[in-house]
Amino acid sequence: MNKQKDLLQKFTEFNHDKHLANRKKKCLLTVSGGMDSMVMCDLFFRAGFPFAIAHCNFNLRGKESDGDEQLVKSLTKKYKVEVFTKSFATKEYVEQKNISIQLAARELRYAWFEELRKEKQLDLIATAHHLNDNIETIIYNLIKGTGIRGLRGIPVRHEHIIRPLLFASREEIAGYQKENALAFREDSSNADDKYTRNKIRHLLIPFMKEINPSLEKTFGDKIDLFTELEALYEKQVNKPVKGLFLQRKEDIYIPIAKLKKTKNAATILFEYLKDLGFNAEQVDDMLANLDSIPGKQFLTDKARIIKDRRFFILTQLSQKDFTTQLIQKDDTEIQLSNAHLKLSVVKREDLKISADKNLAFIDLAKLEFPLIVRHWKQGDYFYPFGMKMKKKKLKKFFTDQKVALNEKETIWVIESNQKIVWVAGHRMDERFKVGENTGEVLRVQLK
Repeated sequence: MNKQKDLLQKFTEFNHDKHLANRKKKCLLTVSGGMDSMVMCDLFFRAGFPFAIAHCNFNLRGKESDGDEQLVKSLTKKYKVEVFTKSFATKEYVEQKNISIQLAARELRYAWFEELRKEKQLDLIATAHHLNDNIETIIYNLIKGTGIRGLRGIPVRHEHIIRPLLFASREEIAGYQKENALAFREDSSNADDKYTRNKIRHLLIPFMKEINPSLEKTFGDKIDLFTELEALYEKQVNKPVKGLFLQRKEDIYIPIAKLKKTKNAATILFEYLKDLGFNAEQVDDMLANLDSIPGKQFLTDKARIIKDRRFFILTQLSQKDFTTQLIQKDDTEIQLSNAHLKLSVVKREDLKISADKNLAFIDLAKLEFPLIVRHWKQGDYFYPFGMKMKKKKLKKFFTDQKVALNEKETIWVIESNQKIVWVAGHRMDERFKVGENTGEVLRVQLK
């Protein structure tokens, strides 16, 4: 029984030292039915820490998934605790969100865990990540390219989520399971080397252990040091951030002039941008293009950076609706993907003219319905109001008006019989202005 006592003692000491689980806090244990989470349940029970159990059935492995659920449900009788289960339509969620199964499962389970924690008034959510999971995460981060944050791997605690087994190796957990004859279920997908983490676990780590048989101990000793180094590093990195990353509506503006004067600019940029998928090579490319002409773009699947005249402009990507919409004569409102149009017809004598660029006053008699609302495109031109019928391409107009590159893509135009009536939020067309002979006016407000 020495091994059992050793692991239980380590468990209680680790949770005490890291201020995680204890006898006064009730935790929601996330239990898959695998060995790690089943051992976590038993340790909580033997330590006298109050807990409830949550199990997710993602319906990805047919009868195997149902078997996992049945095993976890049986724990309510063994430990005299509540067991909550939920079935997810994971494949449908994947199609809806257009994301990987792994990411879908993560989003679904953590959203439900937090909902359950609040509903049942529980203190913490505990996952069964252990030392080997942490080592695999660090190696994965290094392979993919990481900042110093990636060297500390999985945090012991993040908000209400704790990892009370992060000290324990897979070997220790397996020994505890065997000594106590704990039932568990093996996920067949854990043996599939098509997943990167499984390749690391089954192929890379055994090779590394041939070089260093004490791999777990080596990593375990260094992880706390990496965590302390990260805190010191981020404190230094964050010093020059103020004034370098400017929030403007939903975008971030990075002043090029200030960036040129910033010490360690590559490190600061990388640390700020890496969570959006930007890598070190892209950061180096950005810095190499500080004095290049506007228009250079840097892309990831999460965000885009455009070089403007004085700024790098960071925009997080989202699904945008670029479809054409029609405005009928009796429409009063049009909902666009990123804006809203409010329409009304007023008599010329009742009209109150405003200089607000988000308002357009159009001679109704000059319009041919239905009108078309669409995003502007290359080749578009109009006759800007106040320029005495001088024709101008929209691209040149935006340049003259110093419209930021990222803003151009979201600008809408209203068109009547293939003629641009209004560049929404910017300028009316001279051909459709209200004059002395105007009878009725179409008032359009952009919101």
